[in-house]
Amino acid sequence: MVINIYDTTGNLVRTLDMGFQSFGYYASRDKSAYWDGKTETREQVSSGTYFYQIHARLKSQAGDYTETRKMVILK
Repeated sequence: MVINIYDTTGNLVRTLDMGFQSFGYYASRDKSAYWDGKTETREQVSSGTYFYQIHARLKSQAGDYTETRKMVILK
Protein backbone atom coordinates (compact mmCIF):
# COMPACT_ATOMS: atom_id res chain seq x y z
CA MET A 1 0.00 0.00 0.00
CA VAL A 2 1.28 3.44 -0.92
CA ILE A 3 -0.06 6.79 0.28
CA ASN A 4 0.83 9.87 -1.78
CA ILE A 5 0.26 13.34 -0.31
CA TYR A 6 -0.25 16.30 -2.65
CA ASP A 7 -0.63 20.05 -2.18
CA THR A 8 -3.46 22.03 -3.77
CA THR A 9 -1.46 22.60 -6.96
CA GLY A 10 -0.99 18.86 -7.45
CA ASN A 11 2.67 18.73 -6.44
CA LEU A 12 3.69 15.54 -4.68
CA VAL A 13 4.65 16.44 -1.11
CA ARG A 14 5.40 13.02 0.38
CA THR A 15 5.10 9.31 -0.35
CA LEU A 16 4.48 6.83 2.45
CA ASP A 17 5.24 3.27 1.37
CA MET A 18 3.42 1.04 3.82
CA GLY A 19 4.46 -2.22 2.15
CA PHE A 20 2.06 -5.15 2.14
CA GLN A 21 -0.95 -4.71 4.43
CA SER A 22 -3.48 -7.47 4.92
CA PHE A 23 -7.15 -6.56 4.80
CA GLY A 24 -8.41 -5.22 8.11
CA TYR A 25 -9.29 -2.31 10.35
CA TYR A 26 -6.34 0.03 11.04
CA ALA A 27 -7.62 2.57 13.55
CA SER A 28 -5.08 2.05 16.33
CA ARG A 29 -1.94 4.22 16.23
CA ASP A 30 0.44 1.26 16.10
CA LYS A 31 -1.22 -0.12 12.94
CA SER A 32 -2.33 3.06 11.17
CA ALA A 33 -0.45 5.16 8.62
CA TYR A 34 1.24 8.18 10.18
CA TRP A 35 2.49 11.30 8.41
CA ASP A 36 4.75 13.61 10.39
CA GLY A 37 3.74 16.67 8.35
CA LYS A 38 7.06 16.84 6.53
CA THR A 39 8.02 16.75 2.87
CA GLU A 40 10.37 14.22 1.26
CA THR A 41 13.22 16.66 2.04
CA ARG A 42 12.16 16.73 5.73
CA GLU A 43 10.78 20.30 5.62
CA GLN A 44 7.67 21.04 7.69
CA VAL A 45 4.62 21.75 5.50
CA SER A 46 2.57 24.92 5.88
CA SER A 47 -0.98 25.09 7.17
CA GLY A 48 -3.42 24.43 4.37
CA THR A 49 -5.33 21.86 2.39
CA TYR A 50 -3.65 18.68 1.20
CA PHE A 51 -4.89 15.62 -0.63
CA TYR A 52 -3.90 12.05 0.11
CA GLN A 53 -4.26 9.23 -2.34
CA ILE A 54 -4.30 5.64 -1.13
CA HIS A 55 -3.20 3.06 -3.68
CA ALA A 56 -3.43 -0.63 -2.86
CA ARG A 57 -2.64 -3.55 -5.10
CA LEU A 58 -5.21 -6.25 -4.49
CA LYS A 59 -4.31 -9.92 -4.54
CA SER A 60 -7.60 -10.80 -6.17
CA GLN A 61 -8.31 -10.26 -9.84
CA ALA A 62 -10.38 -7.22 -8.94
CA GLY A 63 -7.43 -4.99 -9.82
CA ASP A 64 -6.07 -2.09 -7.82
CA TYR A 65 -7.84 0.15 -5.33
CA THR A 66 -7.23 3.91 -5.38
CA GLU A 67 -9.02 6.57 -3.39
CA THR A 68 -8.27 10.28 -2.94
CA ARG A 69 -9.40 12.36 0.03
CA LYS A 70 -8.82 15.82 1.43
CA MET A 71 -7.23 16.86 4.74
CA VAL A 72 -6.49 20.20 6.37
CA ILE A 73 -3.32 20.95 8.35
CA LEU A 74 -3.68 23.68 10.98
CA LYS A 75 -0.81 24.96 13.10
